[in-house]
Amino acid sequence: MKISCLATQDPAVHTMFKPFALKMEEHRIPSIVINIFKCFYTQIMQGAQGKLPDADISPLNDGEVPDYADLEGYAEAGREALAHTVVIKLNGGLGTSMGLERAKSLIPVKDGHSFLDIIARQAKVLRRKFKSPLPLVFMNSFKTHRDTMLKVEGLDNGDTGIPLAFVQHMYPKIVEADFSPADWPANPELEWNPPGHGDVYTALVTSGLLAKLLKRGYRYAFISNSDNLGAVMDARLLGYMAREELSFLMEVARRTHQDRKGGHLARLANGRLALRELAQCPEAELESFADIDKYRFFNTNSLWVDLRLLERVFVENLMMPLDLMLNPKTLDPRDPDSPPVLQVETAMGSAISAFENARAVLVPRTRFAPVKTTQDLLLVMSDCFVRTKLETIEQNPARTAPMPAIVLDQKFYKKIDMFQERFPKGAPSLLECERLEVHGDVRFGRNVRIRGVTRVVNRLRKQARVADGAVLEGEVLFG
Repeated sequence: MKISCLATQDPAVHTMFKPFALKMEEHRIPSIVINIFKCFYTQIMQGAQGKLPDADISPLNDGEVPDYADLEGYAEAGREALAHTVVIKLNGGLGTSMGLERAKSLIPVKDGHSFLDIIARQAKVLRRKFKSPLPLVFMNSFKTHRDTMLKVEGLDNGDTGIPLAFVQHMYPKIVEADFSPADWPANPELEWNPPGHGDVYTALVTSGLLAKLLKRGYRYAFISNSDNLGAVMDARLLGYMAREELSFLMEVARRTHQDRKGGHLARLANGRLALRELAQCPEAELESFADIDKYRFFNTNSLWVDLRLLERVFVENLMMPLDLMLNPKTLDPRDPDSPPVLQVETAMGSAISAFENARAVLVPRTRFAPVKTTQDLLLVMSDCFVRTKLETIEQNPARTAPMPAIVLDQKFYKKIDMFQERFPKGAPSLLECERLEVHGDVRFGRNVRIRGVTRVVNRLRKQARVADGAVLEGEVLFG
């Protein structure tokens, strides 16, 4: 359910919110951000859970989403619009699910290059290919900004006058027991959380970047995650956006069993498109949410937006109308005994229902190669994916079967340092693999090949080692 800052104010809620307002003011958070957070807090206090039930949406059929393959005729219009286009990479994420406390984009992901290395290479290649300045801008969080800017030192946007980065805001965590601001003197930084990538719209406004882009003649923005190395500037998608005068375009892909938990596209009763994330699904409808035949399209989190219309929607609503997502956590993510808190977050894709003439387009899997876990990382590091001349990471053409399923023992492979210790010579060849399971502590040597369905099990109390050049298939037992 979307809200507006024009919502009626409850005096009791106003009193409860005062400590949040003061805390945010002390950290010099812009008043518009405080007001937006107050709107979400008010909704929470009124009992909202940020849910979007099946009754409020309807699935989309194949004919309602155009296919990327049918848009080649728009490429020339896209090349003409490139001079008015900016690329924005969402780079606020930490690799917390992999045990990191730094920007996930610093992880070496392919041929020894990190996400940031490859993104920088992409920018240079595309500027040469399209003969366009094509500014690249990172949206960092307060936890990723410093490391990112040190890593990309030397990269710039030439004489465009467009800065290389802006920083998203932060929201106070809410103590679940009494809805007060979280307090953690041992580490005050843990009292705050990034508000999700939906903050990109507000941060564009408060940073002054949106006004600067519009003033310098930029009309379109391509926005995607820094951990999705398949998301690269594309002339036909830009041309489709420009020639059809779309306000908002979402790249979606066909859902498979592996994508059943990803946010899916649907239609509201008013006819507009909507994005429903897993956190917005009522618990009783989780089976329906995961039905890939019913909800066929998932959001790749790669979006195209008309910046002029973005500004109009923002001004009309005093915010970007986005769905509330409540994320229950512990105050210290590494301490399960720390107080339970609620994190207010938003997804940028939910803005699709705020725009008239917004559409989605079905894109090939080559535009979607994200890394969320070490299991994803192993797959992308392997020969199942290759680097292209455009510095994208795409499925190896030699791999004609679906990608192999990877199951790594979370006790030994969940965290990035543990993962790297057990694959010190790089990923094994998975080109001929259908499924790989690793149970127990196993260290892999150089040039290992995995075939078919392989299950590696170490029953020993010490680490087992797979020799250099080994070929594994079927059941492989140690001990």
